[in-house]
Amino acid sequence: MRGVKTMLWLLLCVSVPAFGQTASPAQSSAAARKPKLSKQARGITEASVRAHLEFLAGDALNGRGSGTRDEWIAATYIAAQLRQWGLEPLGDDGGFVQDVQIERSDLSAPPVLAFGDRRLTHGKEATVLRLSSASLSGPLQKYQPGMIVTPGAVLLLPDNSTVVPAADTAAAAIVISRESDQARSRRLSGQPAPARPLMLQHIVGVPARATVTLDAESYAAIAAAPEATNVSLQAEAKPPTVTHTWNTLGRLAGSGPHSASEIVLLTAHLDHLGARTPANAAADAGRPADVIYNGADDDASGCVAVLELAEALAKGRQPKRTIIFAWFGSEEAGGYGAGHFIDAPPVPLAMMVANLEFEMIGRPDKAVPAHTLWLTGYERSTLGPELARKGARIVADPHPDQNFFQRSDNIQLARRGVIAQTVSSFGLHTDYHRPSDEVNTVDFAHMTDSIRSMVGPVLWLANSSFRPTWLPGKKP
Repeated sequence: MRGVKTMLWLLLCVSVPAFGQTASPAQSSAAARKPKLSKQARGITEASVRAHLEFLAGDALNGRGSGTRDEWIAATYIAAQLRQWGLEPLGDDGGFVQDVQIERSDLSAPPVLAFGDRRLTHGKEATVLRLSSASLSGPLQKYQPGMIVTPGAVLLLPDNSTVVPAADTAAAAIVISRESDQARSRRLSGQPAPARPLMLQHIVGVPARATVTLDAESYAAIAAAPEATNVSLQAEAKPPTVTHTWNTLGRLAGSGPHSASEIVLLTAHLDHLGARTPANAAADAGRPADVIYNGADDDASGCVAVLELAEALAKGRQPKRTIIFAWFGSEEAGGYGAGHFIDAPPVPLAMMVANLEFEMIGRPDKAVPAHTLWLTGYERSTLGPELARKGARIVADPHPDQNFFQRSDNIQLARRGVIAQTVSSFGLHTDYHRPSDEVNTVDFAHMTDSIRSMVGPVLWLANSSFRPTWLPGKKP
């Protein structure tokens, strides 16, 4: 009899929900969609996620300002975690941290672009958008799709080109492109060009480059010049000041036959906005206004995601493909950390199968279903749909008007040809770039679940022979 009663009790427990609890169809459907977690994914705990985030986004780090000692401390903290998990260091002097030096110089006169008998001055016939050396010159080369760019060439883009094909111009010293439609409209209407302070900024250890746009007449003149015409860009620069930013880089070596030439890259950015007085600062009940931009969601959450993935993958079976983990400095100040990584990479960019950048996953986005992340540029490549088929709970970016694909470090890699996209769940919350982006606003259950959900798909990518491609016409 006791056995019968026990069996009836168990059946009731299984078939009847607890008092006051009824599973809705939506909840049941969501539960059915959630795949079974691997041991590695289960090892990612809410306590661990919170511990990392509370350090990186706590007041003690003063907002991890770009290029500050606080950013350096954040980089060193992440390096210490990688050390204990046995990853291979890719930073300076056998460590994980890489010191990126940036030389900045004020200009004492506007730069001048010269070819033949033409002299084009910044602010008049030309606008220099980027300058990393006071003296650049090279042979003119006119861009055609698929061409091999001569190292150090001055590359002229077609008149209808609005995007620099950086995958093909990586070796070019200078890139010349036509004036934008906006600039042309402003010039024709007689409106003055907006003030554009120009400074020479050179990341030490990477090739010097410049980007220049021309007015219509000047563009026509250079387009008519013969190939190999010498083109120079000269500027008068004051002595430089040297600043620093820091990257943290580690590698999990693969075991497959192509592990040295097939790399999966997982990234996030270290920095935020530091401490500053907000424009709308107001004291609360006599207390001083909060001046620390903690950046809990942006992008301490992404840093923690890559940290947790690094630990989970390092503690599992060795993947076939090599995985590089990178945390970039100074994303908020111009992407200098990522810029150095791209121009002086630890492995050639052509070896990178794909890059997943993690940014702002600390809260759910109401624009997508619960337990769901989204991927910038989902419609641009075969990566997102294939990851989704392999269990990733990712969908297309629901905010295409925000151009998020172009607003994170992934875009620098994407423009060099790497399939590079950002994983996020940013729902346009009002704490973005404000001191209120603090630890207490993070949904740790969502964040932990989000990171766990990516372990299986990333492992699949690291163990498969699948290599994503850009869809026709979608390469940036």
